[in-house]
Order: sequence, then structure tokens, then C-alpha cells
Amino acid sequence: MQTSLIIESNGSGKDKLDTLLRDGWAVSSITANHGKSYNDFLIILEK
Repeated sequence: MQTSLIIESNGSGKDKLDTLLRDGWAVSSITANHGKSYNDFLIILEK
């Protein structure tokens, strides 16, 4: 199984990532998206 989430530069989404990692999900890939005034990361997880 796979799922994904976005972590925004303000930290939004980090709590969901922490929950998924505690539930046994593992990070498969991280892709950075650098905007003009923000940075966010697309994170793919596998179980």
C-alpha cells in the first residue's frame, strides 16, 4: 500500500506524518517543491 502527504513550510502536515510513522508506515520518497515564498515536500509512504 502507498499513501502520500504534503508537509508545508509552516509545518502543516507534520502531525499526520508522525502518526503514519507510528502506525508502521515507512517513507519511500521525498520530493521538494521550492516556490517563490514557500517550500513544501511531497512525501510518499509505503506499508
